[in-house]
Amino acid sequence: MADDKIKLVEKHYIEIPGSAKKKFINGLLSGLGYGIGLTIGTTLFFIILGLFLSKIDLQPILGKFLADVIKSAQPNLKR
Repeated sequence: MADDKIKLVEKHYIEIPGSAKKKFINGLLSGLGYGIGLTIGTTLFFIILGLFLSKIDLQPILGKFLADVIKSAQPNLKR
């Protein structure tokens, strides 16, 4: 009775040896697909990040930081 409730699922993957030409084309197409997908995904990420950052006003933060850097660098430039 307990054996009826347990279902065992086994998956076996068997690679059928193909010709070298088919393996090369398959590897080439999968590499191209991976590269194109990575490029499109990265581009979309940076577009969304750019849109998000364009909504934030970073000028006062960066302006104060750069003013502090310039003030600290001025004595070294006069030497």
